[in-house]
Amino acid sequence: MARKEQIIIQCKDLIEELSLEYLSLSKQEELLIKMSEIVYIRVLERVLERLTEEDAIKLSRLTKEERAKEANELMSERVFDFDKILRRELLDFEQEIIQAVR
Repeated sequence: MARKEQIIIQCKDLIEELSLEYLSLSKQEELLIKMSEIVYIRVLERVLERLTEEDAIKLSRLTKEERAKEANELMSERVFDFDKILRRELLDFEQEIIQAVR
């Protein structure tokens, strides 16, 4: 999934920014999975708020069926500022993590 891959890359960068490379690779992978899932869920929630009920149901079904390409297409077609939402959620999550670590 292209969007999910973007989130994973950003979360990898965050792990580096927080100097967490000392963690074992398995712990880093576990952390990466958790972080990317949190951000992805937040993005989906924001997108669902902007969709019609019909489109929201369709997106939910596509996501559950793991039809990532079709879900991405639907989000891109129906939510004109999807990339902006993605960036905002990534930045917000990063700030939350940084504040929690301090």
